[in-house]
Amino acid sequence: MSKGQVSVEFIVLFLALLVAVVVSTMTPGIFGLNKSVELSSASLAHAALSKVKSNIEILSVSGEGSYKLVYVKSPPANWTFENRTIRVYGNGFNISTNTSVDLNTYNYLASSLKILSVNLTRNDKNVTVAIQ
Repeated sequence: MSKGQVSVEFIVLFLALLVAVVVSTMTPGIFGLNKSVELSSASLAHAALSKVKSNIEILSVSGEGSYKLVYVKSPPANWTFENRTIRVYGNGFNISTNTSVDLNTYNYLASSLKILSVNLTRNDKNVTVAIQ
């Protein structure tokens, strides 16, 4: 056996070990990425829903004709407003809450991560919601 052959064998063993270490450390990160994205989207949706609900509650004690414009950052999700319920659902999450005032029936699909402009108007018996 020559000295060059021993060096090549050690280099091959070292590279195989290096590849094994890299693959074993990257695999959990790759498989955990989807869960991280779902959790991030759910957290963002919860914050947006909470902000919209708080502003609806504030507007509900205001006089008729009062108007509020609220900006929220929304993940890709469906927004549904009906009766006294607000629901946001998307990839891996479904969040809903109830308000103390009636809402008009309204549906909106946020197809991507974006900032929504939520228009709230106080009417005689309900709050009208429109998203742009």
